Amino acid sequence: MREQPGEAGEEIIYAETIRYGIWLPLMILLLIAIFTGVAVIAIVKGGPRLILIVTVVVTASLILVYLNFRRLFFEITKDHVRFGFGLVKKEFRRSDITSCEPYELTFKNYLGYGIRYGRDGTVAYNTRNGNGVKMVVDGRKRPYVISVDDPERVCELLGLRAVARFIEEHMDQ
Repeated sequence: MREQPGEAGEEIIYAETIRYGIWLPLMILLLIAIFTGVAVIAIVKGGPRLILIVTVVVTASLILVYLNFRRLFFEITKDHVRFGFGLVKKEFRRSDITSCEPYELTFKNYLGYGIRYGRDGTVAYNTRNGNGVKMVVDGRKRPYVISVDDPERVCELLGLRAVARFIEEHMDQ
């Protein structure tokens, strides 16, 4: 259950919402138009009603997927870090986050957008190429990468940027 600001003393320290560009709703509308066109042609030509049922189910599914994944939220409170898309959310205690560093999200690494496994062993919650943070969470197999507008600020607020830099510098020696 997600606590609202003020509930149990959880004041939001940092929050942002990242949306996909205009391309996502346009792509969804195009797919809906194609499915609807195919259904109309099939019905006019006397095709089976199954085509209409499939079209309605696919269209409804596309709309639900769009509504759930249309924006990514990220927030930091005194005790927690929360992020996710619609109904798909993650929440960790800040004390469980062992490192944070700015990270560059690329299509080449994730081969798409949304919730993706990266070729580098990370799990991304991303809406675009570009700025993000990479967080290592105690007890989790893979680091999380999340699209954010100001990765330096996020790591600074988590108090882990200096720790990540120290570890990085001393691992090379």
